[in-house]
Parts: sequence; structure tokens; C-alpha cells
Amino acid sequence: MGTYLVSAEASFSAAHTLAGVDRCDRMHGHDWRIRLTVEVPEDKVGATGMAVDFRTVEALAAEAVADFDHRLLNELEAFKGVSPTAERVALEVSRRVRDRLEAALPEARLYEVEVWETPTYRVVYRP
Repeated sequence: MGTYLVSAEASFSAAHTLAGVDRCDRMHGHDWRIRLTVEVPEDKVGATGMAVDFRTVEALAAEAVADFDHRLLNELEAFKGVSPTAERVALEVSRRVRDRLEAALPEARLYEVEVWETPTYRVVYRP
């Protein structure tokens, strides 16, 4: 039996500093983009014929990063004591989405979180 991967994106603008990383140790900003992908088994597709509503996945993605927008990520509680790298942003988004996903879409599981710092630099986290 197959599965469906359903994705939606959200974006935010934020700054960070990355200690010990050449040039990135100075404060700088990005227009970040995240893609949230959920997996739904074929036999869980509902009467509508959709695995899940894209808008629900989009809302989960947007909620997960809402407090990142126009912030210095280093100052947020989620990144206290750690460098807010793209990898850690992806991990934090995964943590934030996990509980909300179960409540909003019990038939789905989090498949992956993709984070772009720039149009050409991306990290993928699969929990």
C-alpha cells in the first residue's frame, strides 16, 4: 500500500549570529522558508479524496514559525544556549509541529521539515 506526502510552506524574515563561523559570526539576516511535509497512508484518505487539506498543513507550518518573524533568533527561548543554525531551526519546527499535528491531523505523521536560509542553501530534517 502506498503513502501520500503532502507539503506546504511558510516563510519569515529573521536575523542570527553563528559563533565561530566565518562571516556568519556577525549579525546577518535571511528571508527563511520552511516546507512541512506530512505522510498519510493511502488507506487513510477520506471521503473527499484528499489525504489532508493543504491549508491545514500550511497553518501548522505558519504557526510553528510565527514568533521567529522579524526577530534575532539568538534571543528566542528556543535557541537559548545554542547557535540558531538552519539545522536547529528545522529541529525546533519539528518539535513544535509534532503535538499540533496529532491533534489536527491524526491520520498523518510528520515526514520531514525543510529549511532554506537562502534560495540555494537548504537543510532537511526527518524525525
